[in-house]
Amino acid sequence: MMNKYSFSLQTGKAYYCNSIPGFIRDNSTSIIGHLVKKSFDINKEQSNAWEYQISELQSRLEACGIEGDIIFEYDIVRLGKRIDVILLIRHMVFSLEFKNGKKVFTVQDAQQAEDYALDIKNFHKESENLYVCPILIATHAPEYAKEQSLDCYPDKQIYLQRENIETVIPKVTSLCERYGDNENIDFAKWFNSPYYPTPTIISAAVEAYSSHNLSQIANSEAGQDNINACELKIYEIISYAKANRKKCVCFVTGVPGAGKTLVGLDVVAKNLGSGQENLSVYLSGNGPLVEVLREALKQSVKAKAKLDKKIKFNNQTKVAIDTLIQSSFAFKRDNSQHNRPTPENVLIFDEAQRVWNREKMAHKHNNAPAMSVSEPHLLYSIMDRHTDWAVMICLVGLGQDIYDGEVGINEWFRCGIEDFPDWEMYYSPSIFMQIEDENIDINAIKNCDRCHTMKELHLETSIRSFRADKQCQFVDSLLANEPAMAKDIYDVISRKYPIYITRDIHVAKKWAKAQVRGSQRCGVLACSSAQRLRPEGIYVSKDIDVKNWFLAASNDLRSSNMMEVVASEFKVQGLEIDWAVVCWDADLRRSKNGKDWDYYSFRGSKWNKRRKAEQQRYLVNSYRVLLTRARQGMIIFVPKGVDCEEDVTRNREYYDAIYQYLLSCGIKEV
Repeated sequence: MMNKYSFSLQTGKAYYCNSIPGFIRDNSTSIIGHLVKKSFDINKEQSNAWEYQISELQSRLEACGIEGDIIFEYDIVRLGKRIDVILLIRHMVFSLEFKNGKKVFTVQDAQQAEDYALDIKNFHKESENLYVCPILIATHAPEYAKEQSLDCYPDKQIYLQRENIETVIPKVTSLCERYGDNENIDFAKWFNSPYYPTPTIISAAVEAYSSHNLSQIANSEAGQDNINACELKIYEIISYAKANRKKCVCFVTGVPGAGKTLVGLDVVAKNLGSGQENLSVYLSGNGPLVEVLREALKQSVKAKAKLDKKIKFNNQTKVAIDTLIQSSFAFKRDNSQHNRPTPENVLIFDEAQRVWNREKMAHKHNNAPAMSVSEPHLLYSIMDRHTDWAVMICLVGLGQDIYDGEVGINEWFRCGIEDFPDWEMYYSPSIFMQIEDENIDINAIKNCDRCHTMKELHLETSIRSFRADKQCQFVDSLLANEPAMAKDIYDVISRKYPIYITRDIHVAKKWAKAQVRGSQRCGVLACSSAQRLRPEGIYVSKDIDVKNWFLAASNDLRSSNMMEVVASEFKVQGLEIDWAVVCWDADLRRSKNGKDWDYYSFRGSKWNKRRKAEQQRYLVNSYRVLLTRARQGMIIFVPKGVDCEEDVTRNREYYDAIYQYLLSCGIKEV
């Protein structure tokens, strides 16, 4: 008989699982070995925590003679969360959140523990009708002083219990006597339960959306007529697919600020209102974008709930918002582990130009067979599991690929034409304006009878979106080595959209701060490869608190408005601020003939030339992202540099040439 706890059958869902008697008999060193092997980023503190938990649970579970199953580090895959320990006992689910060494029960820890139970109730199909109990374990805390209710909510979630290491198993035993029965849980079925949002959580998502104007989050300047026309065509495609049992993919294009993100969020939320059979999900591989959108929507609903008692803001609302907006990484990982159709028939994929090629996918996912395909191919294959209908809506930012291994929009068309012959494709002819892969066969797309053009799928900016249109043209000309054209555009836009240049970072910050009015935001931006700005006090970190950078109050040190934390292109792509300080380093510098760019990256102690065309394109697109993040205006900071003898990596000649070129594009010094 095959072992039901076999790790080969339970890929990625947990670090360790066993029957409780099997766990008690198992060698603790062997268990820790399983846990360490499954963890990508292990440290001594975590290893010690596991050792403590294992030792304590083994002795205490053995003493009370409980039968059931135990799981360590159970993965709620789609939500990107891991639960410390799950106990399946007497047809009940206990989620244990350990706080090792803690002597107090904090509000934040209690919220985390209860959120895990909510996730199980709201997204774990096999737990929908089971009693679920969250337990917060502050291991060294005194016994909780207040009386704890053992009652439960109408959906069978038991109230949060606060316990220490001595009281936790007695509390489990007590609750089993009150709510448990002798029916067994099918372990394999429970363990591999699919992601399944309940109708309750869908209702909460609809309520969260309806209480907020998403245009405030998406920061769109596009004309509403533009957006309405685009959304109307998308709804027509969805209706067509549903009525005719078809599978369709449509590509929505537009310049930064044109409203692509707003369209995607609108479609997800409005489609939710049509019921369970029209479930939709908004995905993005852009982690910062997901974080900021989720947090902005939560803050908005919370603020409105204070003013309007009809609007609810609770744990269910927060979980619902996380349902609306998800990480594409978690979505892919979840669906690569099985062959079931997704609960969602409609998938909105933001920044679809940033998808990975087959090599990058295989490398990032340890050559797992299901992941050794291009990202578009994987997403097609996941949505192709639906036997009735499916729609993918790809939101495309043209000329914005900034990562190594990004395959761009071309692979979406190739997969649709060659690999998935049942899919119909809809696009605007404008999508071909900035495709940079010379190998793409545009004629094959135009001649494919499953490819249909719809001009409404490109968001053309109106007079009300003057900035988004003209400012992008200016940046395109500047980066394309067309200073005369850039100057002509600058003369047109500079009165409504100020752009200045300076050699002094303090002047740049002072100017940007002076422009801010009301709730507007300013911030400092620099390319991730801008490593020689450090002497100017500009440190480009890989990790910043991106939610607070965009959303925290102006006097919060984490806020962009404090201008202390620098954001790179990877943190701001797909997002915007009002006023930007864009710092320019010698990674993108003028060539010796003064008519082109030279491309560099900094490693060790010197600049190294980027020779591959795709690496050069990534660098230019990184600066394109930085130069198009400001809604209201920006100032560009170019360091003065130093004599070559003092520091060859900060040679003033590099910076002087950049500065002179930007002046030739019409940019005025502040």
